[in-house]
Amino acid sequence: MLHSIVATKCRAAAVALVLAMGGFAPPAQATLVLDVGPNGFTSPCFGCLSPNGDTLGWVFEVSSPIQIGGIGAWDSGGASIGRDVEAGLWTDAGTLLASTTISADSATEASNGDGVWRVESIATLLLSPGLYVVGLTVFDDAPLLRLAGDFATIPEVTVLSGRVAGPGDDGLAFPGRTFGFSGVFGPTLVLADPTALPEPASLALFGLGLVGLGWASRRRRRVV
Repeated sequence: MLHSIVATKCRAAAVALVLAMGGFAPPAQATLVLDVGPNGFTSPCFGCLSPNGDTLGWVFEVSSPIQIGGIGAWDSGGASIGRDVEAGLWTDAGTLLASTTISADSATEASNGDGVWRVESIATLLLSPGLYVVGLTVFDDAPLLRLAGDFATIPEVTVLSGRVAGPGDDGLAFPGRTFGFSGVFGPTLVLADPTALPEPASLALFGLGLVGLGWASRRRRRVV
């Protein structure tokens, strides 16, 4: 199915990817969990036959908790992703945590690559340490995939391998099969806006304030 994406060009490029891993730039936006670099090339999904799209993505390990607020799709050249795509985030056991539809009208995030990320928000998710999978639907013509290039992630995330859905899984489906090559990217994740979340110190002060109000109220009752 999707294995033909890298059947020829990407076998040779896998070595280049390993060599490039030490010299890439950090994500262009601090909010991006993963960003691609200027190297590599783009291509449609040769071998994607489903009219509803075949799901492709990557499995990653979270080393310390992160807040996720959106999912993105690679837009080569920044012109358009060509069609609407469905994107999802799962646990490595296959439990769907969030999904959304990304289109050519979705908001953009800057990239170090020769394009942008089209992004849609999701309800904020806390990812505890563990394994997770992100994926989106790809078609035989669009969106274009980023192949065999360098990439960077935030320190809390390590990409382990590519993933694809099983044969016959049309549309958005859990990509549970190892692709065997991590240099194929269509989706990314976006961190939640930290300004929208209460700071731990603020929560602590708020809690102390409630305790103080309760103590004052009890004292007034005793005085009366």
